[in-house]
Amino acid sequence: MAKAYKITSDPFFVNGNLTLEAANAGTFEQTQISLPLDSLNQEGILVHAVYWTSSDVTFGGNVNAYSRIQMQLTSTSKTNMVGANDANLIARRELVVVGGAAEFSGPHVIDLVGEEGPYSEDDNLMIIATDDCFLGGLLTANQTADKNIQFRMVCSRIKLESAAYAALVTNELSS
Repeated sequence: MAKAYKITSDPFFVNGNLTLEAANAGTFEQTQISLPLDSLNQEGILVHAVYWTSSDVTFGGNVNAYSRIQMQLTSTSKTNMVGANDANLIARRELVVVGGAAEFSGPHVIDLVGEEGPYSEDDNLMIIATDDCFLGGLLTANQTADKNIQFRMVCSRIKLESAAYAALVTNELSS
C-alpha cells in the first residue's frame, strides 16, 4: 500500500509562547506561529509530539474555587478552547486547582490530546499542510497574575502526494 507522504527531514522543534493576562481572565487569547513549509512543493509537517510548560496555576484563596489554565495548539485559528472532536486540535492541556471550604487539591494536569512521553519518528499526532499553527489559552477569573504558556512541537517535514495534500489543505481551510 502506498503512503500518502514521505518524511524528508530529521525531527526538529517548533517553539512558541503566549502570555495570558490576568486582566483578561475568562477571555480566550491566541497567537499565530509560522511553520517552515514550502507549500508550492506540497510540503507538510508531521507532528510527533508536543511538550508543554507553563506558569503554575494559583489557588485564589476563595472558598469552593476552581482555578485553571487551559492551553491548546491547533492547525487553524480558533475563537475559544476546543474539544477532542475538533479535527484541527493538535494538543491540549489543562492545569487545575480545586478548592473546598478550608483545603485545596492540585495542581492536576489534564492532557486531553498530546504526547508527553519520549517520542518516536513513528508517532503521528497530526499532519499540518498549511503555513501556521495557533497557540491559544484561557485563565479562570480567580487567577490574579499573568500566566505564561509555552510549547515545543517535535516534527518532521514531509512531502505529500497531490491528493493527500489537497484533502488536508481543504480540511484545514474549511474549519
